[in-house]
Amino acid sequence: MHLIYCMKKSTLLSLLFAFFVIVSFAQKSGGLFYQKSGLKNLSKEENEAFETAKEMLDEKLYPFAYNCFKDLSSKYPNETYLKYLMAICGTFIGDKHDEAITLLAEVKEKNKKAAYLTYYEAILNHKTYQFDKAIELANLQLKDTKLEQDQIKILNQLIQYCNNAKELVKNPIQATIENAGSPPNTENAEYSPVITTDEETMLFTYRGVESTGGLRDFQNNENKYGCYFEDIFLSKKVDGKWQKAVSIGDNNTNGNDAVIAISNDGQKIFLYRFMESDGGDIYVSNRDGDKFSEAVRLEGDINSGYWEGSMSLSGDHKKIFFASERPGGFGGKDLYSAVLMPDGKWGNIKNLGDKVNTPLDDDAPFIHPDGRTLVFSSKGHNSMGNYDIFLSDIDEIDSTWKKPTNIGYPINTPDDDIYYFLSADGKRGYYASAKSGGYGDKDIYMVAPAVSAKKSYLTVLKGKITENLQPYSGEVVVIIKSGNKNFGTFKSNSANGHYLLSLPSGYNYKITFYHKSYGEKVADVITEKLNGYAEKIVDINFGENDTLNKFQTIVLESPAENVPATVTSTPTTPPTTEAPVTTASTNTDIKSLSRDQLFNKFADLKVGGLSFIVQVGAYRHPENYKGEKLKNLGGHKRDGTIMGDVHLIIATKEFASWREADDFCKKVKSAGTYDAFITASLNGKRMYLKELTEQGVWLNTGM
Repeated sequence: MHLIYCMKKSTLLSLLFAFFVIVSFAQKSGGLFYQKSGLKNLSKEENEAFETAKEMLDEKLYPFAYNCFKDLSSKYPNETYLKYLMAICGTFIGDKHDEAITLLAEVKEKNKKAAYLTYYEAILNHKTYQFDKAIELANLQLKDTKLEQDQIKILNQLIQYCNNAKELVKNPIQATIENAGSPPNTENAEYSPVITTDEETMLFTYRGVESTGGLRDFQNNENKYGCYFEDIFLSKKVDGKWQKAVSIGDNNTNGNDAVIAISNDGQKIFLYRFMESDGGDIYVSNRDGDKFSEAVRLEGDINSGYWEGSMSLSGDHKKIFFASERPGGFGGKDLYSAVLMPDGKWGNIKNLGDKVNTPLDDDAPFIHPDGRTLVFSSKGHNSMGNYDIFLSDIDEIDSTWKKPTNIGYPINTPDDDIYYFLSADGKRGYYASAKSGGYGDKDIYMVAPAVSAKKSYLTVLKGKITENLQPYSGEVVVIIKSGNKNFGTFKSNSANGHYLLSLPSGYNYKITFYHKSYGEKVADVITEKLNGYAEKIVDINFGENDTLNKFQTIVLESPAENVPATVTSTPTTPPTTEAPVTTASTNTDIKSLSRDQLFNKFADLKVGGLSFIVQVGAYRHPENYKGEKLKNLGGHKRDGTIMGDVHLIIATKEFASWREADDFCKKVKSAGTYDAFITASLNGKRMYLKELTEQGVWLNTGM
């Protein structure tokens, strides 16, 4: 399966076809494939088209080259050379195999000595499931004493693929493969889909008439005989149906722009771009409302100066799995992991080892949000042809990856099968193929079940954060309660208030929703008895219209919605996020402490210019606040601070230590003001407690 059509040096996936080195055969042949005289009687314009098509063939842009050769062949129907070139292109286009068989037969009838006919016949028989015939032809070609070692290696690998395929086809898995429909698919190419955890937003790489810049040559100049470059398109699901996809905008350039990953909440996308100086690097773009920021190269050690062209982000956004051609691997492309370091850069690069990586190319990793399942594509292991999709589970004893298994036929085919994306519940898989019967070129397909007998261990918590029922960009902090481990910090979308958390099931979480003036709300998410997948919608509204949550703690009982009936073993170790928090010695260490740990350390500390205040309300019309509940606690007053048009109401008393304020806040809540919380004032400036940590106030005390 040819997943992505693109230029060898300026985009992501042309490199996927390095296995079949057409040029290495053809240039040594001196025969029909590269006849130096070219075609006779071509006009100047036709010759320009012909030479461009040959370039596209060399660059593995088979559909574009095929269409050009076909146009010329319609004008010169007796030209065998054009038919041969069409046949070679058709060999590598999923819905052109039948035509390629017919064309190769015509070429063979007219010129049995045409360059490497037997070689292409072997490839074509392999791709059309005629495995025994392909083996016979490959062995016949191997008798050629003029073959070089790389050519012998290619043919021997083809024989191995055929033997693997025969075994896999004997034992097909039960799976339904369906076209995702139109939209998002069109008569142009759509491929490498990446999808948010809630399956409401899909991005993919597109190549066609809507590509930025139109038809262009390999020097990126406009050329009516050229090809379309890659762009990134986005489609949203409405009422269960994908809508017409649209360009993501400025991150699409006249060059190739390919999407390779998306964060589970849809707030970050990762792109591949090529420059001569770096061999191809990974970039990131952050979502701001409905737009994506300008993509910037990932900071740290992931980009190495060699090719890095595919990746996946973990559910806690702290780990990246990626493919690289850097030296020191097991051969070709290898899979690696990287960890988000305290300075925000990516480091601690580790090869995933020889259980996963092979002497051939290993690419396109996808880590499921539950952290237990790694999906990737490989030309090694027991692939049935080029890239096959493989699956590896985490070994919970030593956190290594187990020996991968082939996901099976008919998902895997003799063509390239790559960039497989699992749904959060593990029930659906998404990938692209140029199967017959599609809308044209490559289409996006959905597979169910995604992986035979595979289960997802994930809790998806999602909803909207609003201020007075209007979208609000709020911070969400997730703590694993066992060991007070910081799972991660996330934000809701500023345009619609949506947030989405992917939490490995089997643990208990404390989730804090922050508002700059209304304080915080806390949800204790209990999943320790949940042995599978669940979704829960929790909407959080701050402000006067707050009718949903007049309390600080929301408890989500287990089992939640959509929990599978089948119960299996629960995980025995927490998700691999970060080590338990220990004693703080630097500002970075202090930032990693939980609120309770900060309180235990600094509750009695008194700092000059620092006082603590209890906020009891936030009103657009402060005169509406009724303060009867505080009469016996010293009363209330306006803070004097206005957040937008919101006036803050505070208790009259101020305190020199956090503990004193905490004791008083408990009394205020007991009196019926349940939304009361503590803020700080440093030299007259109002500060949220977490800002004291972020700005190093505790550290500056010398403790």
